[in-house]
Amino acid sequence: MAFATLRRLSLIAALLVASACGPSVAEDGLSSSWMTADAIRSEFSGQALAGIYPSGIAWNEDIFADGTSDYREGTVRRPGQWWLTAREFCFRYLQPGVGGCFRIVKIGANCYELYSFGSELGQQEAPPRTPGGWNGRMWRTQTPSTCSEKPSV
Repeated sequence: MAFATLRRLSLIAALLVASACGPSVAEDGLSSSWMTADAIRSEFSGQALAGIYPSGIAWNEDIFADGTSDYREGTVRRPGQWWLTAREFCFRYLQPGVGGCFRIVKIGANCYELYSFGSELGQQEAPPRTPGGWNGRMWRTQTPSTCSEKPSV
């Protein structure tokens, strides 16, 4: 009897440790926390990204490991720089006044929503559950997107 109780306690302890190690996930499968700087770096540094704004405008951006980036939207091209804070993915481009910081929530295996840190939704402690409240949706181009709104770019 003591062995069965010890096994149950060990299993519960293992589950608690495992749940503390990764991002929390809500019942609907969406992450209930903002991505950390380490997670952002791990998933995006050295990657080619594609995305879409709520208006339907598509964009691409190469995120180089050296902290530089290359943004493209239609005929517009903006070389820039990127950096991280504790929970923000930030950009600055050569054109003055262009750029900003975003909080990111992973909503699928290869789908991410961006929220401007300067917006009310982007300053919340946890990602909002407001449909369509994001400033952009993106994915890594090397693997199939899991976003439902992927344009052909």
